[in-house]
Amino acid sequence: MDTNVQPPDRSALKYAILIAVTAAIIAGIVIFMWRSRAPEELSSEQKIGNLSGRKLAVLTNPPHLRAADVLAQWFNEETGAVVQNVVVDYKDMLQETLKDTLSGKPALDVVMIWYADLGTLAEKGSLADLTDFIEKNRNIIRPDDFIPSLYAPYTLYKGRRWAVPYDGDTHVLFYRKSLLSEYHLSPPETWDDYLNIARTVTEKGKDKGIYGSAIMAPRIPMIIVSSFMNRLGCFGGSLLDDKGRPAVNSPESVTALSAMAEQSRYALPTPLETDWEVSRDAFLSGRVAMAEQWTDIGVMAEDASDSVIRGDWGAVQIPKGSGTKGRHAPALNAGFSLAVSANAPNPDVARAYILFASRPDITLRLNLINGGIDPVRISVLKSQEYRKFAPQVSNAVQAALGGASAWPNVPQTPKLLDELTANLVMALEGRKTPQQAMDDTQARWLDILK
Repeated sequence: MDTNVQPPDRSALKYAILIAVTAAIIAGIVIFMWRSRAPEELSSEQKIGNLSGRKLAVLTNPPHLRAADVLAQWFNEETGAVVQNVVVDYKDMLQETLKDTLSGKPALDVVMIWYADLGTLAEKGSLADLTDFIEKNRNIIRPDDFIPSLYAPYTLYKGRRWAVPYDGDTHVLFYRKSLLSEYHLSPPETWDDYLNIARTVTEKGKDKGIYGSAIMAPRIPMIIVSSFMNRLGCFGGSLLDDKGRPAVNSPESVTALSAMAEQSRYALPTPLETDWEVSRDAFLSGRVAMAEQWTDIGVMAEDASDSVIRGDWGAVQIPKGSGTKGRHAPALNAGFSLAVSANAPNPDVARAYILFASRPDITLRLNLINGGIDPVRISVLKSQEYRKFAPQVSNAVQAALGGASAWPNVPQTPKLLDELTANLVMALEGRKTPQQAMDDTQARWLDILK
């Protein structure tokens, strides 16, 4: 089946980008004005009714399977409905969703989507419009409680809501205290500090299997572009300029990629083969001093079944770049929402599941287990339960999500990210200079977005 996406008109592209940029700008202001209350106990009228004997199929991926299984159990306990979780690798989720939702015999009712794929799925007619559903149930869903910097990018396309936030992903920098202390080093404030730590620990520890950092750079857009985005904004760069035009070959972008290439020399071998699981396992087993990772690693680090570094780690914001434009500039790396398939076999049960999964009480419960789910709600970040559950992570998460920048979520995004990924890989392999890689990406992006 041909899943290539036809470019939308320029006005639609600019509108989508404007929404994302506006959300990022206002988030820095709104985040300091949070006044949300902790989730309250729902009345019996607000809870889902009896759905005994009903079934539905939900698309998820391996890192989220534990949370999906727990959510399925809770949904069954409250409603009697039986949930089948369909597990697909995260790099295959878009194609699997398109194949199922557009087939003659769709099987999926609810799909977990990467927010960067939102425009593609909406334009292809794969998602049910949830705008009116969210508005009708706003007293239960409480959309104003979603973290502002992610609510629009995760859900909004062409002025309509197609999903509800589920997993609020951004990166923070985790470090192992004892390794830094051994070499009289402090957690990095800048990327120059980061390079110094990586070089020092790797040069002195690699013979013992200890490395300064783990950099994730496999040829998977969601992974390698996340590592690049951690550096891009911090050096003052962006993927698109304020008019929605590609800006990937700016001096700041080249500097960011140059820094990433230099840092990779002192990373766990080899960054091109270090995906989320490899980085996670290396950090939790104590083999690396630093890891840029999603925030739930902080929960895993205190789980004796996963970690040997309990009490021997910390978390700080992603380092800032050098120069006059240097700043702390986290990005919304990965990030997932829940949506109803436009051709769901059981649309009423699917909407009930969406309502259940998005309730503040349920999202808080999900964030209090080791299930790979990060906060999407203000009330969760502000709750005493979450602060007690993840004390070392909660402050870094609030700082990161306060003004995190979004990736594009327009229909051309998969093609854009594929081009960027290919050139990032070639730069890290030494087959292109950072300048050549970014110039080639710029040329292709201009062509794709014509």
